[in-house]
Amino acid sequence: MKRAPVSLAVLLFLCYALFRIAHFYPRWEKSGTEATLSWDVFGYYLYLPAYFIYDDLWGLEFRDSVFQQYQPAADFHHAVPQPQGSMVMKYPIGMAVAYLPWFAAGHALAGLQGEPQDGFSEPYQWAILMGCILYACLGLWVLRKVLLRFFGDTAAALALAIIALATNYLNHVSFDGAMAHSTLFTLFACLLWLTLEWHARPRRRIAACIGLVIGFCTIIRPTELLIALVPLLWGVHSRGTLLEKFRLLRSRPWDLVLLVLSTVLMGLIQMAYWKKYSGHWLYYSYEEFGFDWLRPHILDGLFSYRKGWLVYTPVMILALAGFVPLFRRWRAQFWAIAVFFALNLYVILSWEVWWYGGSFGMRPLVQSYALLALPLAALLTVALERRRWRWALIPFLILCTDLNLVMTWQAHDPEGGWHPESMTKAYFWKIFGSTNAKKADKKFLDVRHELRSTEGMAVRELYRNDFEADTTANRSERHARSGRFSCLMNGGYAYSPGYETAIADLNPREKSWIRVQANVFYTDYEWNEWKLAQLSCVFLRGERVIRQTTCRIQRTTDPWRWHLLSYEMKVPPDLQPGDRLKIYVWNAGSEKEVFIDDLQAFLIEPQP
Repeated sequence: MKRAPVSLAVLLFLCYALFRIAHFYPRWEKSGTEATLSWDVFGYYLYLPAYFIYDDLWGLEFRDSVFQQYQPAADFHHAVPQPQGSMVMKYPIGMAVAYLPWFAAGHALAGLQGEPQDGFSEPYQWAILMGCILYACLGLWVLRKVLLRFFGDTAAALALAIIALATNYLNHVSFDGAMAHSTLFTLFACLLWLTLEWHARPRRRIAACIGLVIGFCTIIRPTELLIALVPLLWGVHSRGTLLEKFRLLRSRPWDLVLLVLSTVLMGLIQMAYWKKYSGHWLYYSYEEFGFDWLRPHILDGLFSYRKGWLVYTPVMILALAGFVPLFRRWRAQFWAIAVFFALNLYVILSWEVWWYGGSFGMRPLVQSYALLALPLAALLTVALERRRWRWALIPFLILCTDLNLVMTWQAHDPEGGWHPESMTKAYFWKIFGSTNAKKADKKFLDVRHELRSTEGMAVRELYRNDFEADTTANRSERHARSGRFSCLMNGGYAYSPGYETAIADLNPREKSWIRVQANVFYTDYEWNEWKLAQLSCVFLRGERVIRQTTCRIQRTTDPWRWHLLSYEMKVPPDLQPGDRLKIYVWNAGSEKEVFIDDLQAFLIEPQP
């Protein structure tokens, strides 16, 4: 490898930065769902304490006491009960294999520090995250070696810096590093290096290592088996090179046999577990979740404000653009990466829960950045050769890096306001660039539009209920905002009195709005978002919802204080006379008390 002082200095800085940034939000010191071993990571990891500490991989009888003490998720969904009484882990075994040395280190450290050796105390949490960050640094080191095979020192350094600082790779190393993605990134980088080594000088041990890496990726996430396309298609860019690749494989049959056998050997770790605990060699543990193969969510996955990849990681537009120079100058590498990326994107976005739960950005694409580093470096190489491109690129990279750092902070700081899986366009722009989001703005997680001014518009009151005379309401003399009574919502009283009218009676003009507002009060927060009380405005045609806005009350307000909650909703333009408008408050299954007073509705329409 040629001398590359710039990329080496950048690599060392990035490794330091990844460890240092983790200490700004030390997850090993956090509790509950903010701890290192929480949510999915808890499921990946559960194999290790179950087998080595509790000797109960069969029934996981210890799980209730662990959940009560550490509260790593809202509920236990990490294993599936079997008819024979066993429990089968929902998540594959691969990350437990990756965690094993760090689990052992955490166990030893807990003993030295006098901490509980229960698998979940702080030394285990620290060791797992630090170990995964170390894996990530190894991945960057290997990726640098790969990039320097094709590109100059400066382009390689920039590509590494962009991936580490301007994409959600940073989040999935320094904050969520115990998730699978940064470890898979490292395995992808290793596969690239092994592929280069085998094609430069074919050897059986290299072929076996390629198989082990492919198998390891597969037992972390089964769909990662697609990565086998990279060594298979490497160097193929024409009919002649395809025939040459075929002849090479025929001339080295034992390399191919060893590659397949080592892949299967890694897969047998997972299959043996399934066989023992479910009775089947192959077992689907995700139950009701599956793939929409005929309706992949490509546009949502790339461009939606909920979790769109290019919305939250815009710098990767450069990597996509880099496929053009990669095709022109490095065609032998183009097809392997392009085919894998296209098929992988299709598979990822065919998953019916295409936003992949709570995370920052499109997390299942993070591991692909090891491959996308090549088209990214290709574009950087071209840009560095042209002065105008350089001057255009520098501010874009600075802005993307700054945006990524701010959004990563928003995603973890308690005042950042980020929502891990329900971001909207309106809310995205409300908190854009801010590190101190207003709680009241969280209504825009539910509300799509905002009427900024009523200038030139007529405001007509449609409904007002202060619950003083409404005997149909569940009236309460506690916590009334005005007058004597408010409406009490709780588990036994889910729906408030409300307003309902036919559109024929309302007769709104074009481009009209409905404003809904109420004074709200509660004492105890409901932590289950799906059970939060909602101020609802619904347009109906028969029993079919035409348009609906529901604003979750507790999410936008503080306890022990009266708040005026208000929002606007556009009137649908294609209403029919028989359609209806309904406005009410719904306490969505919660036992927690919410008090409502002065429920009002207004029609806001352009003046004639």
